[in-house]
Amino acid sequence: MYLARRGHSGPDGIEPRIVVTDDPGKGWVDVRRWQALSLERRGATPSGARRLAAAFVPGSMSAALAEGEAFLDVARAAIAGERESIDDAQFLAALDPSGYRDHMTFEGHFSYGYEWQGLTVPQVMYEMPISYFGNPLAFYGPNDEIPWPHYSKRLDYELELGIVIGRPGRDLTPETALDHVVGYTILNDCSARDIQQREMKGGLGPSKGKHFACVAGPYLTTPDSLSKSGLKMQAWVNGERTCEATSAEMMWSVAEVVAWASQSEWLEPGMLLGSGTCNGGCALEIQRDLAPGDLIELEIEGLGRTRNRYGVPPTSGWWPDAKRSRR
Repeated sequence: MYLARRGHSGPDGIEPRIVVTDDPGKGWVDVRRWQALSLERRGATPSGARRLAAAFVPGSMSAALAEGEAFLDVARAAIAGERESIDDAQFLAALDPSGYRDHMTFEGHFSYGYEWQGLTVPQVMYEMPISYFGNPLAFYGPNDEIPWPHYSKRLDYELELGIVIGRPGRDLTPETALDHVVGYTILNDCSARDIQQREMKGGLGPSKGKHFACVAGPYLTTPDSLSKSGLKMQAWVNGERTCEATSAEMMWSVAEVVAWASQSEWLEPGMLLGSGTCNGGCALEIQRDLAPGDLIELEIEGLGRTRNRYGVPPTSGWWPDAKRSRR
């Protein structure tokens, strides 16, 4: 099953609507509309049916996933409804995450990152799936323009597998973790490399170097619709293929990532866990500088393709004044 969010024109403007299909090439069904028609067939008035359907099938994917199997059952049933084709430009971010945590599980990528900074890969990278918390409010759709922040001259993309939590869980094990994964999506964890390198000298995780933009989409695919042997991952810059990897190259498995993230804390429906950049899946690794207007296309087998351009940076913006030491 494939779930996505589209922009729907209503009386109050564009609103997000969840759509579903068993084959993206054969059209999509509006889940809320299908639910309203189903309620009408059971005797509800059109206005009552629309009101109930809107409450049960919200525009937020995270809120819908919080309804558990009840929502997923409706989504599965809606696949039998009337389909419509959806233009790529109508797709919104597949997920408005309830939380966002990104990891580093591809050894080729994270080892290059340390070498780029003249550092030795720390042993801890092989002892646990290292992660940081990102900004769940900075997600863009699979065809949106990505804003270029004024404080950076070196933007980058990061091709990642996005792991979507569908059931709450805490203190999971690798044997139980996958029961809490509802599906997967393409994740582009956009990066401002120059400010990232500077701020991480402070000993904390990335902040302004990451928190300005992420991409999720074009849809969320459930595990039963995906290959079991690793998903092919590819990237293009202005039509030139720059990466060909596979999720099978992850040093830490999805089950291990989810299990470790859940230790002594709750994972909630709609939470997004990133795999970290796949091997060769960013401009930094191929020693290429991006420019405003560059088109970044990311594709993962079974998860579709994102197409995002980087915008033009603003001509000005505030910078903090450096302080003198008081010690």
